[in-house]
Amino acid sequence: MKGVILAGGKGRRLRPLTCNTPKPMLPLLEKPVLEYNIELLRQHGIREIAITVQYMSTAIKQYFGDGSKWGVNLYYFEDSPPLGTAGSIKQAESFLDETFVVISGDALTDFQLSEGIAFHEQKKRMVTMFVKEVENPLSFGLVVMNKEQEIIRYIEKPSWNEVVSNIVNTGIYIMEPEIFSYIPSMEFSDFSHDVFPLLANKNALFAYLSEDYWLDIGTFDQYRQAQFDLLTKKLKVPIPYTEVLPMVWMGEGVTIGKGTKIHGPSFIGEGAMIGAGAVIEPYSIIGKNSIVSSYSHLQKSIIFANSHIGKNCELLETTIGDHTMVEDDVTLFQKSIVADHCHIGKSTVIKQKGKIWPYKEIDSHSIVGSAGVKEGEKSAGWLQKSRIVGRGNVEITPQFIVKVAMAYGSLFAKGESILIGSQENIETTSFKNLFLHAIHGSGIHTMECKEMNESLFQYAIHNLQCAGGVFVQVESERGIVIQLYGKEGSFLTYKQQKAIEQVYMSESFYYASEKEMGRNKLVHVSVNNYVEAVLERIDIKTIQKQKFHLLINKRNDMLQHLLMIFLQRLGCTVTWIYASEQKDHVKALMKSSKANMALMFSEHGNRFELYDTHSNIYQGTDFEEVDIPDLLLESADNVYPMSLKLGECYLLFYMHNEKNSFQLRWKRDILYRIGKLFELIALQGKTLLSIAEQSPPLYLLYDEVVCSWKEKGKVMRKLLADMERKEEGIFEGIQFKYTEKEWSYIVSDTKQPKILVYSHARNPVIARENMKNLIEKIRQYQKV
Repeated sequence: MKGVILAGGKGRRLRPLTCNTPKPMLPLLEKPVLEYNIELLRQHGIREIAITVQYMSTAIKQYFGDGSKWGVNLYYFEDSPPLGTAGSIKQAESFLDETFVVISGDALTDFQLSEGIAFHEQKKRMVTMFVKEVENPLSFGLVVMNKEQEIIRYIEKPSWNEVVSNIVNTGIYIMEPEIFSYIPSMEFSDFSHDVFPLLANKNALFAYLSEDYWLDIGTFDQYRQAQFDLLTKKLKVPIPYTEVLPMVWMGEGVTIGKGTKIHGPSFIGEGAMIGAGAVIEPYSIIGKNSIVSSYSHLQKSIIFANSHIGKNCELLETTIGDHTMVEDDVTLFQKSIVADHCHIGKSTVIKQKGKIWPYKEIDSHSIVGSAGVKEGEKSAGWLQKSRIVGRGNVEITPQFIVKVAMAYGSLFAKGESILIGSQENIETTSFKNLFLHAIHGSGIHTMECKEMNESLFQYAIHNLQCAGGVFVQVESERGIVIQLYGKEGSFLTYKQQKAIEQVYMSESFYYASEKEMGRNKLVHVSVNNYVEAVLERIDIKTIQKQKFHLLINKRNDMLQHLLMIFLQRLGCTVTWIYASEQKDHVKALMKSSKANMALMFSEHGNRFELYDTHSNIYQGTDFEEVDIPDLLLESADNVYPMSLKLGECYLLFYMHNEKNSFQLRWKRDILYRIGKLFELIALQGKTLLSIAEQSPPLYLLYDEVVCSWKEKGKVMRKLLADMERKEEGIFEGIQFKYTEKEWSYIVSDTKQPKILVYSHARNPVIARENMKNLIEKIRQYQKV
């Protein structure tokens, strides 16, 4: 049997440590990550090993050579241009002429490969994937398997909505050469995106669940954790140095000064020097030939080889690259990183998460913030539901806006245009202009529009054929809201949002040349054309016959202008009232004015409450607070699901349109939603209450169950297994279908440690009972 190790990754998320060193060569207790993988293959009798290389491949080849030092034969295959995980292995097809094991070169593991190989030979399938339970599966390929361990669904890097299991792909496989028939030559092909979903449908993919140690090293936290796990013997890998004190390992030629305190677990490399009075706290790692001078204090810090730490320094959970000089009295705070060949002057303070990039010199007495020499990272997850929310100049700063704009620009091709707009006030206009100029630096053109609301803006993206759009507004409760759009005015997909975050975190921006810089163009969007586009999708004549009299609150000039044009065309009479009217006063005004309905709009007009003549108040939702996949709510292209909330129930009315006239972007359009609501009432010739009483709508109940992040995947997996006897759908969350119109749906909340539960039926009693059963199971499985 042969082996192949994928070692071509650039390690963008680990920069600046990977600026001079390829990720597979980063040291773990002085040995490259890749060396542990070679030793693992040899341990299980695999000595013929291919290594696919691309980024800084010379460093790998020079270190390992032909592999004879490790008792193996190494063969290198260049992955140039980058062809993806599957495409790179295709390069070694001529070498891999028998069953072979694939290992990712940036993972640390002690998997019992021999046991997995025996399982593979027993099942006689094309691919066996090593899988493992994890607490947070978002960064991995999610695996759903049946009782025979056959993989029936594969979801790469799911959102919390899609988490239906806590079992993930480890990037370690046993494969037959037949796999190459599914991989094109000299084309980009990825196992997770292109090959595995196809094999899962062909019953050719099996999972071997291992309880052994495995850690994917993709972030700084994971890189540090790998070192600590080696120190604490969490995996079956020997430490080559002598254990001179309990859990303290030292190499040859180490010099220890008088009065030094060293606490395990810790690691001190060959030829290192520890000065008098220095304190080495647990989980400290000092590379060979490095110096820690007198009275310096290390706590959970990692120092690469050949670096010098001066006197009276304090290193708190920091990482220092090789050949770096840190002068006296320097303080480095948690999660700070100093790359290779840097010089940090005396009495400097590097704050939490500060990054110093290679070959930088920091003057004495400097204070380096979290931005470092290059701006630092913001925690992942700041982009949710295609929007960014925060306080102006607190969470949302000019520096942050510039980086977000550059990252958003990475979604588009050079020369494409996006639409940009905002509310017309000083705060939003300033942030809009910042975004506009920054994205020009990515080679993206902008079309700028004035006097907009969200619905009109989404229409304009489609009408002007823009590749995307950015709309900035202020909300009284949430602060600045930056809404990002894709083509046709749709919200960004989860994968697009993750791509933006990844570019933001790695700072791998594209900087256009002077000739490629984006340009701005002011555009006018016709309100009348927009209103006509909405009216084309509504039964105008039927509504006009009703001659509705409406009470509507004044919210903003743009919304009022749109409603006046729209409702006039529908034959409605409008009485305008103040925005802040209390509910009882609205009901009284309805009686005195003899209005059919009242519409009370939210601050920006994207939500409304509808009052009927029976004092019922219906909340018009746009499904933002009810995260149900569209697949559950639409049975055909020409069906529009309209939701009104009455009490605890969401009433779902399914409206029919002309074939193919409904597009997803209209679902959130405020005029379209109101028009379809009036159409429903007009077609029935009854009040909403009468429609609900005589032709019962479908009831949708909703509740939330607290569930810790680390328990979510396990709970979802157990629910899926427990409900196997029922027909179910697995997409974003899990649907349990009891009858055609009776189902329950569970999905993990994307922002909070909660599982959301929905129950749908014609009878609210049945809906409530089904929901109660699921909630009890969710609570029960958290205790297991």
